[in-house]
Amino acid sequence: MIKINPTGEKFYEKYSWVIFFIIGLIILAGALPHTFGVNTDPALVQSISGQTLDELKNSRPTFFNLYHYYFRGGGLSDLGFAFFLIVISVTAYRQKQKWSWFAFLFVPVYFLSWIFLSSTLPPESVSSLFPPLIIITVLSLFGLILPLKKFFPKQT
Repeated sequence: MIKINPTGEKFYEKYSWVIFFIIGLIILAGALPHTFGVNTDPALVQSISGQTLDELKNSRPTFFNLYHYYFRGGGLSDLGFAFFLIVISVTAYRQKQKWSWFAFLFVPVYFLSWIFLSSTLPPESVSSLFPPLIIITVLSLFGLILPLKKFFPKQT
């Protein structure tokens, strides 16, 4: 008789690492354009500043340079964040090393913080920010909850 699953691991426990891998890929996809200074949501800048990027660049070049510096720096930070999510998910989290579960607790906290921070923006800005932030927060919570029994087995 052939056993399909010799370890007795449930599918969602075995492959929960994929959730964080996908989150890492999503962050990576958003980080690359930002790192190179490409603003993928110029309407957001306009709703916050009241000016388009070109108007901001022409009217206040020093302020635009500061914005551009932090924007690209944020892209670099996101690249690093995505790198660690991807590497930890395919190694330690996949192997059910307990420290990686605790490290990934940071992910929903991080994105909940972004939701809270974004709630202070004008309402028209929130509509483009909230959906992806909420989706990633929910996905990361699933990624933590689904394999909970594997990371923290009951003591006998």
